[in-house]
Amino acid sequence: MLLDDAIERFREHIAHERGLSARTVEAYASDLALFARHLDPDGERSPRVASITPLELRAFLAGEVGRGLSSRSMMRRVAALRAFFAFLRTRKLVKSDPTRQLAQRVSRRSVPTIVGEERLEEMMSLPDTTTLNGLRDRAVLEFLYGAGVRLREMVALNVGDFLAADDQVIVRGKGNKRRVVPFGGRAREAVHAYWNERFGDTRLTEHDKEPAFAGRLRISPRTVQRIVERYLSKVASVSKASPHALRHAFATHMLDHGADLRTVQELLGHSSLSTTQIYTHVSVEHLKKVYRKAHPRA
Repeated sequence: MLLDDAIERFREHIAHERGLSARTVEAYASDLALFARHLDPDGERSPRVASITPLELRAFLAGEVGRGLSSRSMMRRVAALRAFFAFLRTRKLVKSDPTRQLAQRVSRRSVPTIVGEERLEEMMSLPDTTTLNGLRDRAVLEFLYGAGVRLREMVALNVGDFLAADDQVIVRGKGNKRRVVPFGGRAREAVHAYWNERFGDTRLTEHDKEPAFAGRLRISPRTVQRIVERYLSKVASVSKASPHALRHAFATHMLDHGADLRTVQELLGHSSLSTTQIYTHVSVEHLKKVYRKAHPRA
């Protein structure tokens, strides 16, 4: 089978059979299209997948490194190639997998910078809760940190997603997979305070189809990013004051306070435990600091 045809079949497979998100499908397809262009720069003769060698794969990746591609993007290129050739093997379109000879990791996954609990406590007190926008900002901050959801997961929520049960919310993650996330404490108080001001005396069930967090209509990802950047940058020095920083803090603080890794994996919606394990490195560093500070002979 020609490479171009195989890429199209793989794209249909991950979109319809595996149910990956549209963004992931496009990212993988884009990575594979770059590889196809590397092998056939003029677009005149697509190679057969059975003839592709490990040397050609390494040459492609070396070229990407030479272009100054980030380590994160390089890891995604490798992931796309591995998934593609694994698909070809299962369909018996190739006899061997040339990606097996690639290095297992292109680079070590960077450990995120974590904002401390005291700094987050300070941040939560900054929004002006005498205004509707201030109540919304406080609800956004508390919910992102209190539930650990992704930015796009939060933006997509409707009021009705919170009403199935009073202490949990139904989140749709990557690949449209649904998961239930606990929703309580200060996050719940902040969201309900925002809704009480926004909807007045009407019953929440009358608004179950409306976005949980609103700007003019549904709140946009960019608006959420601005909210987090505005408040987080006032209390902490982080390389990137983004909503994902609050997700990092959620995971790390959960582990610091005794949560097990599998539970945190479920809450974050990670399909692989290895993705969640990055936070154990942060927690271990925290334990080392406490040990060195507290132990008399450390």
